[in-house]
Amino acid sequence: MAIIDTFKTCPKCSARWKTRGEFLSDSTIELIGYQADLTNLAFGLMLFNHCVPDCATTSAVFVYQFFDLYTGPRFQEVKAQLPECPRYCMDENYLGRCDVVCECAFVREIIQTIQNMKKV
Repeated sequence: MAIIDTFKTCPKCSARWKTRGEFLSDSTIELIGYQADLTNLAFGLMLFNHCVPDCATTSAVFVYQFFDLYTGPRFQEVKAQLPECPRYCMDENYLGRCDVVCECAFVREIIQTIQNMKKV
């Protein structure tokens, strides 16, 4: 049995993307949410819809698989749930930036990078 290297397989229709680049550039893939893991940011989940007829399913990819898309500053202090926190990480549907100097902010920049990638 041959092993197929795959970045992601659709859990419903079994479509496969060999690389992250192939996955992110696919016009049928849409980033729709982010579920934060405030105890370990690496294990947060990026939620993607596979927008094709007879599928339209949502699948998740661990945030750590996108860490290299951000090369800017990363802050050490977690400010989630402190008074200055706008609670964006608690709203899985909000994909905007966060201006708080917080350890979690760089993930929101990764989201921006993914959203700005050109779909073919």
